[in-house]
This record gives sequence, C-alpha cells and structure tokens, in this order.
Amino acid sequence: MGRIQSIHSFSTVDGPGTRSVVFFQGCPVRCVFCQNPDSWDPLAGEEISVESLIKRLERFRSFLAEPGLTISGGEPLAQPKFALELIKEAKNLGWHVALDTSGACSAERFIEVAGAVDLVMFSIKHPLYPERVMGYDYGKVLENWRRLAHLSVPVWLRYVLISGWTDEPEALKALGELAQENPNLERLEILPYNSLAENKWTKLGLANPLQSGPKPGVTEEQLKQAEDLTGWLKR
Repeated sequence: MGRIQSIHSFSTVDGPGTRSVVFFQGCPVRCVFCQNPDSWDPLAGEEISVESLIKRLERFRSFLAEPGLTISGGEPLAQPKFALELIKEAKNLGWHVALDTSGACSAERFIEVAGAVDLVMFSIKHPLYPERVMGYDYGKVLENWRRLAHLSVPVWLRYVLISGWTDEPEALKALGELAQENPNLERLEILPYNSLAENKWTKLGLANPLQSGPKPGVTEEQLKQAEDLTGWLKR
C-alpha cells in the first residue's frame, strides 16, 4: 500500500509525449516554489494498492498516443518500495515510466528505484545556495545526482528559474557544470516559476516567502539567457 496525492490522466509537460502522472504523497524537501504543498504530509492523501492504481491507469491508455507514466509528487522516493512495485507492474504492461525526483533518498533506495525506470527527471533546486529554496540536505541530493551518472538510464536535468532567487549567473554556470557530469543527460530544462499554486499555500496556512518580495516570475528572454549561461546547450 502507498499514499498518493492525485492522478492526472493526461499531461504534455511531465516527460516525453503524452502521459499520465501519479503524484505521490509525502516530501521532505519543502521547496519555496512547490506546486503541491498539500503533498508534503506523508499521512495525508489517498491510501491505495499498486493493483488498484494500475487499474485506474489502464483506463487512460486509450487516450494516450503511447502508454507513458510519470511518477511525481511530493517525492516518489519518500515511498521507495511502493514506487518500485508500481514501476515494475507498469513496465510489465508496456508503460514507459519516468521518475520525477529531487533525489531526496538514501543511496541504496535511489539506485534501486532510478535504475528501474525508463527516464529520470532530476530536479536541482539551487547548485550554490540550496538552503535558500529547500529544506533538505543538499549534500545527499548531490551525491545521488552523481550516482545517477553510473546508471544506464536516460536523464533530464530540471531547474526552476525564479527572479531574485535562482537566476544568478554563477548559479546557472554551476548548473551547467553539473549537467556536464552526467554522460546520459539528454536534456537540460530551465522552467519558469509558476505562481498558480500560491492559493494552495494560503489555504494551508503556509507562509510563502516568494510572495513577500519582488515578483518572482520570469520572461521568455530571461529563460533564454539562463539557458545560454549554463553553457550546456552550446555543446
């Protein structure tokens, strides 16, 4: 049994092609730009078995060009046994499975789960000042990022660009250096901060530091400049 926050039947922004997404419940990272703060509590959400979850996902198969599944959160690695069982069952049924993770997990569990999927989408929160935007040990995250280079699995590296928080040129250059470390990296995605979840923070009674300063949103031009600063796309 595991706990999930929600299931999205159809998505075009959570991995390649069109996919279904399962958002896991529970996350120790607690990013200031989190889109799902209601997923932090590990005891909330819906309790469900892998068998029941697979049955729900199979209903969506006919709406997808190819059966694609992304497990996200929250943090899927907060429920590693449940995640691994879901991955195995989905792959047995022909689903392409992607793991969307911050790398917040023990080394053993990370290798086990990341090594079982078809794609790892790894989110680095801030390569220089992680304590500014997250509440988890960045050293452990960085170790798992480097372990990922030794697994034969395709990788996407993701980074949320927030004006005044994660957009320093030196941070973007450091991000590019991290990208160079992984020989399996297929894509480096610079994503714009999305303010749509701010009402969730308010409803949950959570103070969002991004709302008390300058506007954190970014423009397309800023995204392009950030991509250029990483240096990775110029290879």
